[in-house]
Amino acid sequence: MKKLTKIIAGTVLVGGIGVGTYTYVENTPSAFAAKNVISEKQAKEIALEKTKGGTIAEMELDRDGLKDKYEIEVLNGDKEYDLDIAAETGKISKIEEGMKDQDDNDDDGDDDKNSDDDNERTDRDDQIDLAKIKITSEQAQSIALEKVSGTIKEMSLDDDYVYEFEIQKDGKDVDVNVDAVTGEAVVDKDDNN
Repeated sequence: MKKLTKIIAGTVLVGGIGVGTYTYVENTPSAFAAKNVISEKQAKEIALEKTKGGTIAEMELDRDGLKDKYEIEVLNGDKEYDLDIAAETGKISKIEEGMKDQDDNDDDGDDDKNSDDDNERTDRDDQIDLAKIKITSEQAQSIALEKVSGTIKEMSLDDDYVYEFEIQKDGKDVDVNVDAVTGEAVVDKDDNN
């Protein structure tokens, strides 16, 4: 009888410890798992409101220390904006404004003929004409996710008018390209193994 009492008491004790531990873990916020983060759409809206419109050229959800943030690049007219938006609060933690192709300008006067030729070529290649873009970043995102269901890790719009997506599916990264003019999507076969 004493043995049976000890077994029951031990079982109750171990069960109580297990339930207590489970309850503690479930109710303790993890430093690495943010439960209340704003959506990509909300982050885009915040960025476009701050830049008074434009086109999202790049967007990535990244970790800064223990906090997640959206890194967003917006093109608006002849300006380029880089923003960091806290994923938990939606507050803008960084905004940088610059002219498109600012790094290509050469004001030192040396080799102006060669520099101008190079700059003209670079300017033409790097300029994105917003009027040519028929597919919004949201539409491109939907098209990419129709091709490969998963989680979008990174998105960018290159100067060839192609949205490039990196999508995580089943622990692998898959690249999907969506034409910003036609909406045609192509899955990178090398990544889809």
